[in-house]
Amino acid sequence: MSGITLRIWLLEFYALALALIRMPGGVHTDEAKYLLSIPYPHPPILRSLFAMLREMPLQEFFIRFLIASALVQAVWLLVDIGYVLSHRRRIVLVLSWLLSSALVLQAGTVMMVSLTALFGLVCAWLALRPQPIRQTSAPLLACLWLFALFSVYQSVLYLPLLIGILRAAQTSYRRMLLFLALPLLLLAMYTLINPLILASMVNVSSQDAVLELGVRLSNVLWISLVAGSGIVTLAGIVGIALSKRIDFIATLFLLSGFIALTSQDYYAILLTPVLCAGVMLLLGKRKISGELFIPLHILSTAVFIFMAFPRTPITPARMTMRYLAEQNIQGFVLIDGPFGHEWQYESIGHSIRRFTQTLSSSIEASAAAIVCTKHTCEEDVSEDWMRMEGAPVEVWIKR
Repeated sequence: MSGITLRIWLLEFYALALALIRMPGGVHTDEAKYLLSIPYPHPPILRSLFAMLREMPLQEFFIRFLIASALVQAVWLLVDIGYVLSHRRRIVLVLSWLLSSALVLQAGTVMMVSLTALFGLVCAWLALRPQPIRQTSAPLLACLWLFALFSVYQSVLYLPLLIGILRAAQTSYRRMLLFLALPLLLLAMYTLINPLILASMVNVSSQDAVLELGVRLSNVLWISLVAGSGIVTLAGIVGIALSKRIDFIATLFLLSGFIALTSQDYYAILLTPVLCAGVMLLLGKRKISGELFIPLHILSTAVFIFMAFPRTPITPARMTMRYLAEQNIQGFVLIDGPFGHEWQYESIGHSIRRFTQTLSSSIEASAAAIVCTKHTCEEDVSEDWMRMEGAPVEVWIKR
């Protein structure tokens, strides 16, 4: 077995571990949207591909492993641009990606943001290669841009890198406008004719609108630290600043502005490709000591993973549906209270429906169970139901 083949297999085992540590927790609401291809909040390409595997055994594990594998194997892009560095400095560059706390936390999740980061790393790789892309390759880049946009809206945040790549290739302004603006126009048209997407955007923006400036800034700081485990964050920002590369500076500001507007921890991985590019730029100036960087990076990653890894081991939806299966309860389930798409995904073998006071008696009579996701449902259910003891949440079955 050659050295490269062995490294590929070791990376696959690492990706497998990243996928497996996320499996016990179950599917969360956003993950369920993509696995079920719910028509919001993102365009259709990737979520439709995921949904095509709905009937596949172990669909959840397969997609988790697929995403983790793609992110981990993407390190070869950094190896390619790092060939000009010494062996130890290449190790620093590789570990800045593989051991970033954002990648460890996000690689095993079924989240579109992880694949957006992969697109960002491809853009950073193209921007840092010594030779610019050929003019004949510009249409292929435009196709990649179109694919990325119609998979995840956040792909637009890497637009400055694409502009820099095409400018380095001496692409005419007319062709740049065609390659970059036309996909954006098509995406805008798609968004306008899909009201669910617009409603989702308005809902998300309204949730974060109440955040004060100080809270937003502290969120940006925290998410930036998670993106590069602190050490890569600092080194990456310094490297970008010293390089004076407008494309990377603009992308960094664009990403930071977006995170300030929508402060979700899982957006940290969007910054990671740009920060790793900054590390590469800093390594090119021989400003990093590998002997000090590597142990500090490993230590800081362990600290941030401990601080940021979800503490809830398993979702209520998975626990409850497993409990119903163990009790051999068949038929459709009524849910009293708020619930997300994870209940829909986990309810294999059960149809679910919202419980309301106006529900017809025939529908209630044919239900197998009532699951309560609010404080209590004792006042809502009739005397025909009895509460089950030992259930993970409040569950009622027929007497």
